[in-house]
Amino acid sequence: ENVEILNKLSEDLGVLRQSMLFSGLEALAYNINRRQRDLKFFEFGKTYHLINGKYVEKSHLALFITGNTANETWQQKSRAVTFHDLASVVQRVLAKMNIRDVETKETENSTLAYGISYVVNKKEVVSIGLVKPTLAKLCDIKQPVFYADVDWDYLLRQHQADVVYQELSKYPEVRRDLSLLVDKSVSFKQIRDISQKHERNLLKAINVFDVYEGDNIGADKKSYSVSFILQDFTQTLTDAVIDKTMQRLMNGFERELGAVIRK
Repeated sequence: ENVEILNKLSEDLGVLRQSMLFSGLEALAYNINRRQRDLKFFEFGKTYHLINGKYVEKSHLALFITGNTANETWQQKSRAVTFHDLASVVQRVLAKMNIRDVETKETENSTLAYGISYVVNKKEVVSIGLVKPTLAKLCDIKQPVFYADVDWDYLLRQHQADVVYQELSKYPEVRRDLSLLVDKSVSFKQIRDISQKHERNLLKAINVFDVYEGDNIGADKKSYSVSFILQDFTQTLTDAVIDKTMQRLMNGFERELGAVIRK
């Protein structure tokens, strides 16, 4: 329910916000309308809710990116920001807070066209994805906007101050990417669980850096772009070991998810 202000200064300020999204979109629109289209914003703020007759205040960290990653230069061309650009920022925030054992699932945030949520101790603490274009257009924004909403109160309570040190490996890590075409009902958690089941020793990290849904792949399908980080702390990985490991993972995805795989 809305939380109304009795001594409001104007009609526009008559209701306390329940989401960080729209004030952020207004800030983006203000800049975009002044020819500043490549934007990366963050805001620490609060939302207010009336729950079971009680007023509840929640603290958030909101992150917004839109436009290109940087200005184009003679040395390199710029590119449009992607889901992965914002996801990597969120992952660094969680790492800085020493938040471990993070799970992911497909987001249920109604303001996002697609995205994922990060879950800690069975609680959803971050939702991240592409803002629905219809909502962006309400603020006169016609370019894609990626948005992350972080439950800052919860992360502060869960912050683990203890520092754990581990010797850096002498041997390099290797990254391999796969594009998995799967049924729309398949979650990233299923992909991660299958990966960890088929490779526990060498698989150091797995991340989804893009999720695509569209008519050209079928209404009941979606495509996950997934990165796999492999590393052996005792020796340098050979191409033969890497290929064997990735083949084992691909066999698992095909057998257990019916995935169509593109390297």
